[in-house]
Amino acid sequence: MLILNEEKYAENLYLGKNSEVKSVVAKVGYVTRYQLHVLNYSDEENYKSTIEWMYQNHDNFDESYYSNIVSDAVKRAHKVPFFNIDSLKITKSELNAISSLDNLRAEKILFVLLCMAKQQSVSYGFANGLVKYSLPDLCKSARISVPADDREYILYNIVQKGLLSCPKKNDTKCLIVNFMDNSGELELALDDIDCKELAYMYLSWKNNGKGYTRCRRCNLLIKQSKTAPKKYCEKCAADAIKESWKEASRRYRNSKKDKPS
Repeated sequence: MLILNEEKYAENLYLGKNSEVKSVVAKVGYVTRYQLHVLNYSDEENYKSTIEWMYQNHDNFDESYYSNIVSDAVKRAHKVPFFNIDSLKITKSELNAISSLDNLRAEKILFVLLCMAKQQSVSYGFANGLVKYSLPDLCKSARISVPADDREYILYNIVQKGLLSCPKKNDTKCLIVNFMDNSGELELALDDIDCKELAYMYLSWKNNGKGYTRCRRCNLLIKQSKTAPKKYCEKCAADAIKESWKEASRRYRNSKKDKPS
């Protein structure tokens, strides 16, 4: 998932709303930065509060094991302010370049890489379409499931078509997106919610919206069922069921109270 409003993301994590963050380093990084830049904690307050927060929000946390990580994060927080991107703007020429591949798996991967490159131009300060990626995370965002060798082959074919290229010095997993056109005709403007389902955003554009709808609660783009129309995404559907059970239980208790003894 791409993060556009980092301060909001960190705030949700701090309040216990971002359960998908599992890494200790990631949690500590966001919490220390939030406490410094938003709550204006001193370094000493930041360290103590982060330790307390981790004990409450991370299973089996041990200060003796992670104290150096927390201390380093407190220092680093001064050098890393939050970034905020209003939206990822995707142009018509960029989408046309992607669709020219005429291969759905490759198209979805390239769309995700394009979005990542635009986000990283702000979050990392990368220029000229450079994008750092993890192949498993890339395929997860693109919603494709193929063997590891096939993933590399898909990228190789895109490189062969000239839409991607490799940096001259490539010590890490990096590519260059060669078709970025930030001044072209705007076709899509993706917000934080859209960036949770990049593959669906591309497929919805490609199919003129057919087969996709928005969750009535959180506005997440979801794939429509062919048999029973969906109202909610999986998370909101589960929440709606829980609320329905609670309401039914409340009505039942009230009905028992109203009956004459």
